[in-house]
Amino acid sequence: MLAAGAALAGVVAGTTESEAALFGRRRNPAKPNAQAGQKPQASGNPTPAALRFKNEDFYTDGKFNVDKARDAIIELCRYFKYPVFSDMKDLLWVSDYGTGKFTELGLACIGIVNHDKDKLGQTFMMQDLFLLPGQMLPEHWHIKGSGIAVKNEGWFIRWGKSFIVGIGDDNLPPEIKIPECHMGGTVEVKHGKWVNAGEYAQLAKIETKHWQMAGPEGCILTEVANLHTNSAVRHNDPAINDHFLNN
Repeated sequence: MLAAGAALAGVVAGTTESEAALFGRRRNPAKPNAQAGQKPQASGNPTPAALRFKNEDFYTDGKFNVDKARDAIIELCRYFKYPVFSDMKDLLWVSDYGTGKFTELGLACIGIVNHDKDKLGQTFMMQDLFLLPGQMLPEHWHIKGSGIAVKNEGWFIRWGKSFIVGIGDDNLPPEIKIPECHMGGTVEVKHGKWVNAGEYAQLAKIETKHWQMAGPEGCILTEVANLHTNSAVRHNDPAINDHFLNN
């Protein structure tokens, strides 16, 4: 899982060539019209209708249609009044992880910074994640990369809500249904909680598995971490893992 960059000014130090194309500075941002964590509010206009997407609309001749997936994310952003900047669509990273079930399992991201070392020798990363209504981000964990520490991360929910899951006792509520495209409808870790707009959740322990699923409106959240490299991500589902590492 790695974000797409918003208008790169140049190569980011310490990343691979493909990752460098995914992080950078935003340009020409739209003027924000809602505070983080707020749902759309009526201001003379009707509240937007709930978002609904059909999985078949994201596939053309059996192939994942990235352009249509990006359109859906822009629609999600406009629903929540997330500031859509001029070149955002072209710079979104989107994936169905090779499952053919984007509405059930997938992710869209925009990288803000992925810095391997500042003047004090520190590393830091921030990206925005976008999940459609009920969409699952697959179960995964992070290993130690070449010359860098294991990723340690947390998530701040800005719009919508997400059920964030990690290690601990099984407490999955009945409304959380794992899609069949993820290990036949199974996961390994099952301890989670609903994290609402304006709330933050931290990974319980580094190198442990985690995943999440958006609420019925979808979710936009900010991920913060020490650093991210695609090569240090491992997914519990073998097919998803193979697709991610080879695409």
